Amino acid sequence: MKKNSIFKVSILAILVIGLASCTTAPNFGRPELTDKPLTPTSTLTSDVPNRLIRDGAIRVGAVLPLSTKEGKLIKNALELAVGNNSGAKIILFTENSGDSRSSGAARSAARKLLAKGVEIIIGPIRSSNVRAVANEARAFGVPVIAFSQDINAAGNGVYLQTILREDEIRRVVKHSAARGFTKFASLTPKNPLGRIVASTFKSSANRYGSLVASATYSPYSAKSTQAQKIQFIKDIKRFAAQANSAKANAILLPESPAANRHIAKVLKGVGFKNTGVKFLGTSLWSKPGTSGISILSGGWYANTNAIYSFNSKYAEYAGKTPTTNRAALAYDAMSLVAQLGRAAPIGQRFAPSAFANPGGYRGVLGHYNYSGRGYSSYDLKITQVGG
Repeated sequence: MKKNSIFKVSILAILVIGLASCTTAPNFGRPELTDKPLTPTSTLTSDVPNRLIRDGAIRVGAVLPLSTKEGKLIKNALELAVGNNSGAKIILFTENSGDSRSSGAARSAARKLLAKGVEIIIGPIRSSNVRAVANEARAFGVPVIAFSQDINAAGNGVYLQTILREDEIRRVVKHSAARGFTKFASLTPKNPLGRIVASTFKSSANRYGSLVASATYSPYSAKSTQAQKIQFIKDIKRFAAQANSAKANAILLPESPAANRHIAKVLKGVGFKNTGVKFLGTSLWSKPGTSGISILSGGWYANTNAIYSFNSKYAEYAGKTPTTNRAALAYDAMSLVAQLGRAAPIGQRFAPSAFANPGGYRGVLGHYNYSGRGYSSYDLKITQVGG
């Protein structure tokens, strides 16, 4: 027998044994990460024996950009969740959505999964792909749990397992105002992230205090041209003058350490006075490097602190720490599927009323709920740079 055939037979045998021996009762508490490290395996994509389907196994499809780093991280997290929720008898099928902006591959992937009789689809990430997959799934009455941050993609059978930047901004602004930092200023990039956070920050700032200054800048990186670098410096200098003049004491810098390091360098170069100023950010600040930017010391950002314990367990499984919180979100999505799947028979497992459970759910990222909005709302904590 060829090596590939032996591998497929072995994987199928493990699945059959696992499903036959699972009698775990429903558990609606926090999903537990097993202490015993699991080993990554290829997702089973062959036909499932009819007797396993009759046995009540939950057929779950995943549409992911498997050729990308993020797609592979999410796939690992889904497999980890399947192993840690073995009592739910989950059968996972995975199809590639492709990494291009075209939604054709995602639509084709959805059709393949629906032909296998999946009851729910997890993924994809890009909002255009989410819409393409959702259009296919609705015809079969199959819900979708995706990872886009575009709230316009939610609803009508689409649920977004995500942490919205808008929620992060509202939380950190409220925290700042409660501590006397009410003269807000925002410095945001000219990209989709910047547009989202700038709009939310403006409304939140004027609710809890006042927006006294705002500016945008063209993103800068090591690949930027000299002209782009010059423009970036001009943008930051102009903002520094505005913020100083308006006596802003709470300044939003929403990007990750790589971008904020360049901004801090320019601010320092123009002699920006940050005494009595509190810098505010998003969960992108949780990436390594923020603590090394002195101007951000003592700054605040909203985050789910529970992610650190998940990352260590993921590293045991996959050999490295995930570089995106979408891995933890994927784990929570699959754990939610397991919880709902254990609680109801086929055909009733993933009804809208189940997702809108008013008590919410406990995930590895903390407590969250849908409350009929179509996207998850996590309880966010405030993290201070430097402890």
